[in-house]
Amino acid sequence: MNDEGSIELSTITGPRRIVLFALPSVAMMLSISSFNVVDGLFISNFIGTDGLAALNILMPLFSLLTGVGFMLATGGSAYVSNRLGRGEPERARSAFSLIIAFAFAFACIAMALALFFMDELVRLLGADDSIAGMTAEYGSAYACFSVFVILQFLCNQFLVVAGKPAYALAFSIVGGIVNIVLDYVFIVMMGFGMTGAAVASGLGSMAPCMAGLVIFCRKRTDVHFALPSKDMSILKDSCLNGASEMVGEISGGITTLLFNLVMMQYMGPDGVAAISILMYVQFLALAALIGYSNGVAPLMSYRHGADDRECMWEIFRVSMFFVMGTSIAIFVVMELFAESVVSIFAGNSDSVTAITVHGAMIFSFAFIFMGGNMYSSSLFTSLSNGKVSAIISVVRTLVLLAPLIVVLPMAFGIDAIWYAVPLTEALSFALSAWFIHALGHKYGFLPSNRPDLETSG
Repeated sequence: MNDEGSIELSTITGPRRIVLFALPSVAMMLSISSFNVVDGLFISNFIGTDGLAALNILMPLFSLLTGVGFMLATGGSAYVSNRLGRGEPERARSAFSLIIAFAFAFACIAMALALFFMDELVRLLGADDSIAGMTAEYGSAYACFSVFVILQFLCNQFLVVAGKPAYALAFSIVGGIVNIVLDYVFIVMMGFGMTGAAVASGLGSMAPCMAGLVIFCRKRTDVHFALPSKDMSILKDSCLNGASEMVGEISGGITTLLFNLVMMQYMGPDGVAAISILMYVQFLALAALIGYSNGVAPLMSYRHGADDRECMWEIFRVSMFFVMGTSIAIFVVMELFAESVVSIFAGNSDSVTAITVHGAMIFSFAFIFMGGNMYSSSLFTSLSNGKVSAIISVVRTLVLLAPLIVVLPMAFGIDAIWYAVPLTEALSFALSAWFIHALGHKYGFLPSNRPDLETSG
């Protein structure tokens, strides 16, 4: 049944093979994240930092689309991988087809609503007269590609489940190249401004999405299109299980909205541009961590379905080393090269550069803990425990970060806002560690006594 070049999940064992299996997903997520980052670079350097602020105003809407995509991709892939691990390929395929159909329908509705209410949404999100026009211009053009923005996440994740992570990586790289080339053509050469940036991003999402759908039309892997299941509980289970990813994304959108409102109140568009730059850096950092977490999630789901506790422990151990090592490396890079990184986005604006570099030296401490928090949420999703995953995401964003963004500047001045994210990530890390310790033995990814003995209970 498997196409040549596909990788059987059951064959992935050992630290080297686990990391190599996940690396295409890391590169894939970095490529996907480059869509908005490249837009930011072209907009800040060829349109101005006001354009960068306008783009950041729309981040809550982007978070909604991304959140739905991640929810269905992670929750759905966990369900499908688990069924494959149980030896139920037909049920896995019908569930996969139902999830894709649902995602398509939702995306069409979201596109219609966004286009109809874009002007109202722009004002609601905090855009003032100086940037409202640019914000609506980008948002209206980008909304036309909502279907592809959402489906690309599902295609990429299910290609990993199908044992084709290299395909997902290749398609994402092609999409990134399309985006970069068209950004140059539409913004620099043709002067299409914000519309050009949005269309370039949309077409960059369309390319990997269409390529993935073509692969799933072929019946050469365990995951391909079939008659969609009529069991609506599959959607419920997938959405509930992946809800933490959606909650995390939407909560991130809410906190971005709060950041924008606070910065606009205290510093104006320069403050919004500064927080935008740090959000781009965080976006790239999280892309690597999310990519790895998503890459190993099907392995954990498969082994969980097969009740292979020895391999679950190995996957967990390797993953914690990888995500914590990556997190610390990102922190060191930001502390040493913050000014160089910021200058790429800030263009010729000395005021934006000064604000951002100062904030980055404090903000970057959050990266030490981000890897552990991101992986912990993904881990429990892969084990079909969306409740714990959602708790980690909600506490991290809505319970801790959102209030800190508002309260710290009110109590200690605007400079205190840079401490909100590091404090949030450190406290969330403690919560994640508690859940791992409390539930690790139950699921089997932590050994009860010795790693070489308690592997089958």
